Amino acid sequence: MSRPAEIPPPLHPDQVALIEASFTRVLRHKAALADLVYERYFALDPQARGLFPPDLTVQRAKVMQALTSIVRSLHSDADLSRLAEGLARSHQRFGLTGQQYQHMATAIIGALHDSLGAGLTDETRSSWQAAFDRLLPMVSDAQARLDGAD
Repeated sequence: MSRPAEIPPPLHPDQVALIEASFTRVLRHKAALADLVYERYFALDPQARGLFPPDLTVQRAKVMQALTSIVRSLHSDADLSRLAEGLARSHQRFGLTGQQYQHMATAIIGALHDSLGAGLTDETRSSWQAAFDRLLPMVSDAQARLDGAD
């Protein structure tokens, strides 16, 4: 059995506020943001393209829904943990690796930069990274529990 991942402490309320403010700014252009996320993701992990249908319309909506859920869950460890469990469960059949999850986080942050330009300050970017640094080990732990239940 694998050892549980070390999960960083919760984000500071100022970090959560920066994430919320930046996300609110990009929501007006959510379709474009979703396109950028997948462009960046497939550039980082070209083999992952085969995991997705040719038409990404549904996937674009799902990634925006997931991002919205992440932002909303940052205030509550219980909510973030439930979200991590749900993400692990919904992606279990694909056998995703930690690297693939990290590529998606990198793609999201890059897409936010593309969308916000100078509006994505270093502090805001590091807040988003801190959020993913906290969430991804939770997803990994949930995935390990699910894999162990098989």
